[in-house]
Amino acid sequence: MAAAFNFAFLLLILFTNSCLSQLTSFSYQSSIPLKSFVDCIQTQQSAQFFDISKLDCVSCSQNLTFQEASPNGQSCVCKPGYKYLRNFGGTEVLCQPCGADQVVSKSGYECVFCPNTILPDKLGCTPCGDTTISPERDMEGNLIVKRQCLTCANGTRTNADNSRCEVCTNKLFNASHPSIGENCACTAPYQQQDGFCFPQETLPSTSAQTTSAFIIPDTEPTASKYFQDNLLAAYAMCNFYKNDTACQLLGNLCVLTLYQYLTRNLNTGPYSNACEMHLRLPFIERNFAPPHIPWLFYVSNSIERIDGEAVLKTDKMGKVYTFDPRSYLDYRVARYSLSGEYLGLSDVLNGRIQLCKDTTIRLNAAFTFGTTYKQTCKMDAIDFWDQTKYPVEFMDLYLEIEKNSQKSLFPVPVNILNYKSLDNAGEETNRGGDGGKMLVRRFFMVDNVGNIPANGGGSAQMVRYAKSIKINVNLVSGTTEGFIYPPALDIEYGKVSKTDADGGSTVDISFEVTYTYDPNDYKRDFRISIGVLSTLGVLYAGYKTWCWSKRSGRPSIDFQTIVHFFFFCSGTLANVFFVVTFGMAFYWLIFYKRQSVVYLVHPTTSQLKDWLGVFVSAFALKFLEVAHMIFMQCMIDVFFIDWERPKGVTGSATESGKSKEVPVSIWRTYFVANEWNEIQAIRKINKTFQVWAVVFFLVVVGFENTATKDPDGSVNKKSEDYRSEYSHVYRYALAVLVFLVTAIVQWIFFTFVYERFFEDKVRQFVDLCSMSNISVFIMAHAQWGHYIHGRSVHGKSDTNMKEMFELIKKEEEDNCSKRGLLPNDEQQTFMMAIPRKLRQRYETIRAPAQLEIAQRNAAGRGVGGSVLKQVEAYNTINRLLCAFIDRSMKECDYVVRPKNFLESLMDTEFDDTAETGIFYNDDGHSFDRVLFYGNEFTLIIFDMLTFCVADLIFQNYIVAGVITYILCELCAFTRGRLYQLEPGIKWPKHRKLVTWFGAYTLSLRYEKKRSQLFAWPEMQEARRTWQRRLSLMKDSLSRLIPSIPSLSTITPTSSSQLGSRSFPHSGWDGVATNSSSWDGLTTFTVESKTFTDETETSSVEASELTGVSESTSSKAIHWELSSLPGASSSLALYSESSSLSESTSV
Repeated sequence: MAAAFNFAFLLLILFTNSCLSQLTSFSYQSSIPLKSFVDCIQTQQSAQFFDISKLDCVSCSQNLTFQEASPNGQSCVCKPGYKYLRNFGGTEVLCQPCGADQVVSKSGYECVFCPNTILPDKLGCTPCGDTTISPERDMEGNLIVKRQCLTCANGTRTNADNSRCEVCTNKLFNASHPSIGENCACTAPYQQQDGFCFPQETLPSTSAQTTSAFIIPDTEPTASKYFQDNLLAAYAMCNFYKNDTACQLLGNLCVLTLYQYLTRNLNTGPYSNACEMHLRLPFIERNFAPPHIPWLFYVSNSIERIDGEAVLKTDKMGKVYTFDPRSYLDYRVARYSLSGEYLGLSDVLNGRIQLCKDTTIRLNAAFTFGTTYKQTCKMDAIDFWDQTKYPVEFMDLYLEIEKNSQKSLFPVPVNILNYKSLDNAGEETNRGGDGGKMLVRRFFMVDNVGNIPANGGGSAQMVRYAKSIKINVNLVSGTTEGFIYPPALDIEYGKVSKTDADGGSTVDISFEVTYTYDPNDYKRDFRISIGVLSTLGVLYAGYKTWCWSKRSGRPSIDFQTIVHFFFFCSGTLANVFFVVTFGMAFYWLIFYKRQSVVYLVHPTTSQLKDWLGVFVSAFALKFLEVAHMIFMQCMIDVFFIDWERPKGVTGSATESGKSKEVPVSIWRTYFVANEWNEIQAIRKINKTFQVWAVVFFLVVVGFENTATKDPDGSVNKKSEDYRSEYSHVYRYALAVLVFLVTAIVQWIFFTFVYERFFEDKVRQFVDLCSMSNISVFIMAHAQWGHYIHGRSVHGKSDTNMKEMFELIKKEEEDNCSKRGLLPNDEQQTFMMAIPRKLRQRYETIRAPAQLEIAQRNAAGRGVGGSVLKQVEAYNTINRLLCAFIDRSMKECDYVVRPKNFLESLMDTEFDDTAETGIFYNDDGHSFDRVLFYGNEFTLIIFDMLTFCVADLIFQNYIVAGVITYILCELCAFTRGRLYQLEPGIKWPKHRKLVTWFGAYTLSLRYEKKRSQLFAWPEMQEARRTWQRRLSLMKDSLSRLIPSIPSLSTITPTSSSQLGSRSFPHSGWDGVATNSSSWDGLTTFTVESKTFTDETETSSVEASELTGVSESTSSKAIHWELSSLPGASSSLALYSESSSLSESTSV
């Protein structure tokens, strides 16, 4: 039993292997013979066909006597004279021969007898004739074995295979035109047109049948085949037989001519083109829209053209359009084929009226209400010749509206821009405003049939296409109801020849949707605001000019006053224009994006023409204002008053027997002058951070995404969504808004945080003046300016380290007088109205040096020889201003008082300062008006306008930021280079000032061309070292004081003699050894006791004493760290407390 089972199992395995081997051999056959139909042979013994399954030649079921290969070679068919017994294709075909006098029927399954002779090879029966037929079956469908020749009745003709008689399709049967002629022959007085036989009177006049009537205007100068075949027939069928399809066809032919017609031909004839033929019946019947004729023209019952403005502004639509919820423009098109067949009513979504291809979302975004849409592309011109891809279709546009839950279609007028009016000598009257336009109804997208030539056939020699389509939606103004006027479609056709298309030519396509509203309200508000504010601005500029002339000492109007008035007008008008343009732009941005019911749309380019002009003018005028500001700041006079007195006299006597005073060092004045130069172009805010922070928020964060011409105000937008083009207005409003917010945040930070807790360079400059014993006399105008009182409360600043420490400590502990100009007052900065006499004396002293410089420049000898006169003038002016500040000049005095409210509000002075000057208390630091620091408002507006103008040109915030930054730096560079001061006074000459104080060496060099300030790299490092030392001064003093003898060990002298006068001194750290007088001024030389191996001297100059009954010097403390090459380091401290006990006169 087991053996039998094993044997059966072995047989199963062998059988399985055998099957698998065969399957493997079949499935993995390496190759088959390569054959085609031409390889199949046809012999007398057998015919072969190509088996599409085996890809091989297979023999037919019968030999070549019965069968042969089919025309395509893929089956077998019976030969002529043989009928089918079975026909399932391939080898399943069986044939049988017919009788000797029989032929095969048309079905191939019967044999029939011919009514006459048989064609050779039994190919069929001989035809009966042109007017007879030979049917194979009777009316009941029975086979007629014996075929007969039958004559067709009148009004009929044989069909193509002579199997039956058909009614004449070219004859138009009606009561007035009965059928005549045999075999449908069209004889006189009939005329054949498009396969129809028309009575002559139904066709147009003879002139309309000439070649010119079949030429499409402004295309190829040859007759169109389609026009020649269809125009006259369509006219006859439409006008006389009221055929709807023919009327649609005639209307389509009129559209292909772009609606050209001559009005006078409608009255007198003849009708020379399709549009005149189309308008014939409406003109005769005085009915602009007969029921069977398509509505193409906007004309009245008298066939007079209706003005386009009357069509577009007649009545508002009944539908309310909103942004929330979002509304859409539901356009529909009634579509017609070229032959006039109605293709249905369709929507315009998915690019039906857009030739450019894109995603569905972006294509359909064109019909979101309020979205200003623009789509452009380039297309291969040769594609337009593909009639499958671009079939010729004609469309009538409608807008679906819903009112009271009832939907209706409103016809949308079409404006063909390149329509040429034959009544106006071929002028394109549809370009421009709505008035005078001829509006129509029907349009096409591509015409690739009309220019097929009548004599050549084939493809069109030229194709016309919708080059530009623009849908205009006009919002009803003066209401917030969200209504619109009837929209219009503007279309411009382009054309391209076959030759250019074959050469690879491309064409530009565009599709736009724009929204407008009546600009009258906008223009009125804009002009009123510009007019009123500009008038106020000009008046304010006149007031500023009056203030300037008063401060400059110009009582009459001269040329310079007029020039300044022009620049003041530039500044005020620039501010006015900026406020108006930004206000309107901000209004448009906010209210357009946030409105629910639509009452505001983005203004068009033409409506923004005035706005753009004012915007650009604002930038130009602001540029003039900034240039004027820089010029005025560079023309001010600044004098650094040195209050320091000589320390003593030299060791040897002069030739006259008198000891020579040790001169006061100029290095402190150089240092203060250099610091003054450095703060000329500093800004209240950080301009670098300002520009790039604005760019960051606009570009990186994405705020610029909200500046598109669509209702979407979101910052983050999906990449697949359509994004409208940017609006110049919205970009301007957005840029200014971000710029202003950033600037305000910066101003708050620097004002309340940085300058309070870190660094305030302007206030530090005032402190530097106090520590340096230097006052700054700033003459912004001839009789008006600013004063920084930097006189040390200790009377000196050149002292050693220990004394400096003591003086600083005394000031910290409030053991000395305050720094202010008045006793026990902290007020150090003032606005001052200068007496006229002081200005005259100032000019008198300065004039010789200026004259010498001018003469040497004219002679080309440079300015080096005039240094001595400048030094002499400097010393004299220094004494003059010291005497004025000390109120030691009887003829030039001043008072100190605050400005009243009206003076502060109007920024002017009402008092006469011809004899007595006025120092107005300054709660801040008004002297920064002569710096960039005090003109931040002007500069920030200039930066904003620069940024926005650059963005207007380049449409790129990053490029605008780069340009703005470069211009900011250029202004600062220009301001710094044009204004470099000497330590004493700004002379109208050119020089270089190289400063090095401490390890920072200062030297003065004169040049003829221009003034420059340049610092060597080692100077920069030394300056940083010096600043670090200053910041650690108190700590250094506290560590050094224990090793220095106490100041109290120095015994002051009781008095010093000057002639017969006695001047008691108290608190001097030294002995007055000599005194001398010169030109009404007295100089005391005091020898100072120091704590080093060598003696340092300091000169102390007294004020002018004439007419002064009492003068008390203030207490001051100043410290200085010297680290000059070749000298030992020392720390000097100086203190002074002196008084004049009685009046004296020198």
